[in-house]
Amino acid sequence: MSTVDKALGVLELFSETQTSIGLSEAARLLNRDKATVQRYLSALQAQGFLEQDPLTRGYHLGPAVTRLAMVRELTYPVESAVKNILTQLVRDTGETAHLTHIQGSTLSEVQIVETTVKGTRVYIDPAAPLPLHATASGTAFLSGIATEDVEQMISQSLEQFTNETPTKRESVLNAVKVARGLGYARAYGTFETDVVGTAAPVRNMNNTVCGAIAVAAPTSRFNDAVGDQIAAHVVKAAAAISRIYGARDALTQHAAE
Repeated sequence: MSTVDKALGVLELFSETQTSIGLSEAARLLNRDKATVQRYLSALQAQGFLEQDPLTRGYHLGPAVTRLAMVRELTYPVESAVKNILTQLVRDTGETAHLTHIQGSTLSEVQIVETTVKGTRVYIDPAAPLPLHATASGTAFLSGIATEDVEQMISQSLEQFTNETPTKRESVLNAVKVARGLGYARAYGTFETDVVGTAAPVRNMNNTVCGAIAVAAPTSRFNDAVGDQIAAHVVKAAAAISRIYGARDALTQHAAE
């Protein structure tokens, strides 16, 4: 790991809950000696990435971070970046792709990119909320949160949409367990008949799951080989969007690639 990587690692210590940090705590969290960490802090402060409170002596993010964030949003807005990923996902799979965010106890559509394939295609209503228990997106979202939170979110009566909709808590919990193991969720006709959904969870800057990205395919074009291909592209797209949202796991994975 280069000196630059180590110094920039200091910035990763900050979050919504960790807005200020002192030298001793930074050294402990980075598992490095104080003299070395002090050099990192001083260098970042000199470049405006950190500021030091004169009273508490703690460090907080500086104006250079704000400037770069504004430049990023002006030159490559999150909305545009996300749409580009969805568009590529549609090209890779040939099917409609969509991104949802959690809102209360359901998922709401954020962006939808429809396939250009002629013939049968899946239509996604942008105004319709997606139930967590009956969709691949919902299962993917649930797979990224704690089990106790999953049980709380599916504690109420589970509405049946098709003959395949899981209406028992045990069935939903089992689907979530499978999704955790695979890294993605798959739903066969559980929300709409003749539609197969494949989804993976998306994380935000706090590294918590905020939604899911999914591909919806008609059963007439779906088989095991197609399913494997779609799953691989969906997982890759979820990591890319999480990276745009600032998720630390995605950033670390990207840096290692």
